[in-house]
Amino acid sequence: MYKRITKSTLCVLATTGALSEISTAGDFTQPIEPTNLILPELASGLDFIKFSLDARVRYEFRNQQSFDASHAGTFRFRPGLEFFGDKPLSFFVQSEHTLAAVRDYQVGTGQSANFSPFVAGNTAIADPENHELNQAFVKYSSNGITAKIGRQRIIRNNAAFVGNVVWRQNEQTYDAVSVEYKKDDLSLFYAYANRVNRIFGTDGTGGIQAWDGNIHILDGSLARGDDKYGAYAYLIDFEAARGGGLSNNTYGAYANLKESYGSFYLEGAYQTDAGSAADHSAFYAHTNFSKKVGSVTYAAGVEYLGNDFRTPLATVHAFNGYADQFIGDRLGLNNTRIDGLSDIHLKASTKVAGVVVKAAVHHFRDQSFSEAYGWEADLVLVKPINANAKALAKFAYFFGDDDSAVSTDIGQFSVQLDYSF
Repeated sequence: MYKRITKSTLCVLATTGALSEISTAGDFTQPIEPTNLILPELASGLDFIKFSLDARVRYEFRNQQSFDASHAGTFRFRPGLEFFGDKPLSFFVQSEHTLAAVRDYQVGTGQSANFSPFVAGNTAIADPENHELNQAFVKYSSNGITAKIGRQRIIRNNAAFVGNVVWRQNEQTYDAVSVEYKKDDLSLFYAYANRVNRIFGTDGTGGIQAWDGNIHILDGSLARGDDKYGAYAYLIDFEAARGGGLSNNTYGAYANLKESYGSFYLEGAYQTDAGSAADHSAFYAHTNFSKKVGSVTYAAGVEYLGNDFRTPLATVHAFNGYADQFIGDRLGLNNTRIDGLSDIHLKASTKVAGVVVKAAVHHFRDQSFSEAYGWEADLVLVKPINANAKALAKFAYFFGDDDSAVSTDIGQFSVQLDYSF
């Protein structure tokens, strides 16, 4: 979301040293598309510059069995500048700043003491204080082709394999060259990245800060009426010292089918090892059926990850429950902890008095469905305030099975305000 810089805006900046407005925006699964607010009187000679701001304030409570409960009050803002945005060739730069006001938590990595805040023994909340360059790229756009060179956000399909980890305060971005072609019902995308800038920011070292390597992201989709079909190949080869054990080659396809009696989502993928990763092969499948009855949309589905299947670039918080019990397993960091994952879920969503209400129940088992890991209940409330702002509350509780490797119970609650222009 962008606001053109005017003489009046420059005067405010000059006299106060700060922006005259504080704002916030976002979504609990994917970023909100901005609403353009154009100030009426353009400053002479500066109408080629657009200023944007994405800000979020959040309180998060998290309590994991065997650890002390954590409380995190964080504020994140991303100011950005776009130059020549209405021209085929443009430039965008954006910084990112995360601050903690309530500091009763730790980040929860092997380098936790390197991050601020750090309260030993507390439940992990992965939002360290951080100041960094978030995006900086040159973009060319013409005749259905969009090409970017530089640090950029990349989100593919539903972010199950490639995403920006939108839930955490520090965004995951890619140092990459990307090309996308869109015309009529056809979409093609390719990106080559040599670095993944992770959510832990600049205070981590080695693979905690970033994963270096050779990453090829290739996918395409074709729409036919209300139906959509897609296929992808994600070839990930990290350097041995920078996430090398997570390297993999993944090939898959999906279909989103809309019928008069409901909608189906079907996806399947096959994965093998790559680079320095240990030999492995595994399957992935995701099927979901949804139907709207009155004002309520119901959905039921199963997501299946075979043993050793890993998605290190995914927005993992959007899958397998908001308590995040299986994040490390899905990324590939805890491959010996469980024997695959089968997530059987039921969901419902509606709107009550202007508030979007989403509820879900998950039951987790191993890849053969013979061992139970536990179950989880989730609830999300979203209240749009205006075109630029929304409030969100999220509740999650994971009940671990006492006889499984993931017997630890986890409770989580967060409330946040997002605003952007």
